Amino acid sequence: MKLNQAIEEFRDYTAVTKSKGTTNFYKYYLKILSKELGLYDCINIDNKVILSYIKKRQDINPDVSKATLNKHIITLKAVVKYATGRKIEFRKLKEQKKLIETVPKETSTKIFNYYQKHLKNSSSFRNYLFLRLLLDTGLRLHEMINIRLNNIDFNTSSIHVTVTKTDLDRIVCYTELTKVLMISFIATHKITDYLFYDFETRNKMTTSSVESFIYRIKKKLDIKDNITPHKWRHTFATNFLRNGGDLETLRIILGHTNLKTTQKYLHLSKNDIFKQYKSVMDNKYM
Repeated sequence: MKLNQAIEEFRDYTAVTKSKGTTNFYKYYLKILSKELGLYDCINIDNKVILSYIKKRQDINPDVSKATLNKHIITLKAVVKYATGRKIEFRKLKEQKKLIETVPKETSTKIFNYYQKHLKNSSSFRNYLFLRLLLDTGLRLHEMINIRLNNIDFNTSSIHVTVTKTDLDRIVCYTELTKVLMISFIATHKITDYLFYDFETRNKMTTSSVESFIYRIKKKLDIKDNITPHKWRHTFATNFLRNGGDLETLRIILGHTNLKTTQKYLHLSKNDIFKQYKSVMDNKYM
């Protein structure tokens, strides 16, 4: 079977069996693989072919990261395994570990202060609640836009998340301030189904509509920091651990199936390092 054919079948397979987040992950890499290696027979794809493919990606973009190249490799291996049942033994490239970027406190405060002054505007109210809930829960973007009114429990200040990356339901909690905002938003806008929807189309928000409002607020407030939805998720996780939360609880909240995935949040900013160092070493030599 040609890789092109395998890719088409793999697209249908993931669309039916995998979450939307996983399907979207594969989408970009499948397109490039189809263009570059589509005429190869799946049975002939081996380590030599993969190395040649990686080299070409590096020639096209010398700054391409090992993490990005690994995503190409993971996708190619998944397609070949689906089509032939054969597992290609090609080790991941060693990635450079970087500190996880978060949304700085001053940036989130700047955004929230702006929205608090414009709550009479329906979109501003919705966007404010959206970002506060992101910061409270660490939910993924597609999990956020699929929250329905019947998923929310105001007695326990929790949300039953039913649309997840792993297809496993889970419970997340939110703060009292967000609870007050949510109740007001639901009552003011007569929400009956999806919590977050487009006021023009009356349909639930999409990934692109969320990215659009984040782009607009970033431009309006001249924000230089990265404030994508995933950065708010990183910020929640970092805050949770920094304030004394444990790793296993965080794993459950974030919906990770493997603790190793959650361990990437065990990082410290420069300020954390300086503060910890001074608290230990300054006292030692007093």
